[in-house]
Amino acid sequence: MVRTPTGILLQQEKASFDLECPFQAARKLTLDDSKAVFRAESLPLRPGLNYYSLGVLANHPSETTIEPEEEQLVIGFVHSGWAKIHTGPKIVDKLEQKQWFLFSNQTLRIDRTCDDGLELDLFTCSRTFARTIVALDTQANNKELHIFAKEGSELPLQCGRMNPTAFAIAQKMVNSTSAGFKERLLLEANALSWIAEAFSQSIEVSRASAAAINAHDRDAIDTITKAIEDDPSREYTLDELCVIGALNEHKLKSAFKTIHGRTAFSYLREVRMDYAAELLREDRLSVIQVANEVGYSNASHFARAFKEHHNLLPKAYQCLHRF
Repeated sequence: MVRTPTGILLQQEKASFDLECPFQAARKLTLDDSKAVFRAESLPLRPGLNYYSLGVLANHPSETTIEPEEEQLVIGFVHSGWAKIHTGPKIVDKLEQKQWFLFSNQTLRIDRTCDDGLELDLFTCSRTFARTIVALDTQANNKELHIFAKEGSELPLQCGRMNPTAFAIAQKMVNSTSAGFKERLLLEANALSWIAEAFSQSIEVSRASAAAINAHDRDAIDTITKAIEDDPSREYTLDELCVIGALNEHKLKSAFKTIHGRTAFSYLREVRMDYAAELLREDRLSVIQVANEVGYSNASHFARAFKEHHNLLPKAYQCLHRF
């Protein structure tokens, strides 16, 4: 674990796991500046498997990043709060409480968090460790994991709601300690159990994504799309979008991305920026008023998002289109 100028590099611990000292001590790291507060604690569990507990608070435009080393698989869960994240140019998603997530060879840029911050636990798995797991998956049910173990290739962010079993195990890990022999063994046992549940759920997500989009799904996505376009200032959650479309979370994510080629939150961001541009061209409202109209309470955060989409700051865009 190494501090970078903008966040943290999830670096595999080089400590040896010999028989005389099988357990390694936890390491801590903090980052506190004008834009974000970052807390991290790392603990090597096994060769190629590290456990991290992270806390991030970013109420202002932030460049806080979580970056794994090359050829590392990251899998984890959110146990409190939420955060808007970027996994690529104009690719926006939202991590929320009780969600699991999985990705490899990508940098997560945290755009902002809720007022109470984001708390998450995650694991980094080397390709060597991944191979030991896929050796047990003789039927190759988890294709993404097999591809990573074989090629070390990039896996796009995949996430979903934890099932009751995974959530119960996650709660045990959040409330656990590594201070004693027994506690350390229980933490490792719970970690492996949770990883098994999460990989099982990732298989279900992959199968759901591969399923054909039927007419009902298309109608549901149209309903969600219309809701977003009619009220772009609203701060939607995944649960609310699921209710609007009468779809479960897995189906919503896969169907929306299949139909629109982006996540629902990326689509919402584009709708907001297009609507903001329309309001700025009308030249009736100030930049701050336009920001509020499209759901941004922070003007500088809005300005950065607008510039990423339109290549101009809002004020410059407004002046350019002023007659």
